[in-house]
Amino acid sequence: MLLAIDCGNTRTKWAVFNATGEVCNQDACLNAEISTIDLSPLVLGYERVMISNVAGERYAAELIKNISPYKLPVHWIKSTSQICDVLNRYSSPETLGTDRWAALIAAWHIKQAPCVVVNAGTAVTIDALTATNNQAEFIGGLILPGFNLMQQSLGRATAQLPMPASADSAQHSDIFAKNTEDAMCIGALKAISGAIKLMADALQAQCQQSPTIIISGGDAQTIKNNLSGDVTNLVLIVDNLVLRGLFLIEKFMQKNITKSEQQ
Repeated sequence: MLLAIDCGNTRTKWAVFNATGEVCNQDACLNAEISTIDLSPLVLGYERVMISNVAGERYAAELIKNISPYKLPVHWIKSTSQICDVLNRYSSPETLGTDRWAALIAAWHIKQAPCVVVNAGTAVTIDALTATNNQAEFIGGLILPGFNLMQQSLGRATAQLPMPASADSAQHSDIFAKNTEDAMCIGALKAISGAIKLMADALQAQCQQSPTIIISGGDAQTIKNNLSGDVTNLVLIVDNLVLRGLFLIEKFMQKNITKSEQQ
């Protein structure tokens, strides 16, 4: 079994996958709590570890300290030019965030069709995936502040604005906001959903078919609800998209190891 870890900007998520890709165990914590969590194989029953880390060296060191006593194979993924039938067209493929790379791979294996892949967390990434001859191609994407970060930036840079609203409170989408709280909340939502719609329209023009919008992350449901009146695309919420991508990458690597041993 595999322990997959997604160390993001604010939180770390992990899941244990069996050989068929089913999640047997999962949890999450704030990055500051990494050293306190129990990742022992005796508790979770895994044999290998795959990690995506975009949080920096400090949290990588905490993960190493936590996992190293168990002396299990650990692989820190890097973005590459191609893996799992997905091509990476970033100008420098290795500079693509590993969380985005893993999410793109998972999205392709879910739909195997053009997709807009959205990770909605501290930051929001909106990536375009085309499909040709049973192969995907990541052609580029956008990064913008997440729902809470947009509002927090207004609070830091502008006087006399209220405390940011949570995504859970954003239940309406009247663009003609009648108070400051709604203006901030709806403004952030419309910025995110507008960017997703623009990406979907651009990808549809390129692919000549309507792409599926796949959303993962803490604000996924709120964003989907807000998109429902703006797009006709199929919109899917997929939990743990990055972790699912890590499972697929590890499966691909293990398959190649087996092939090389048989030759």
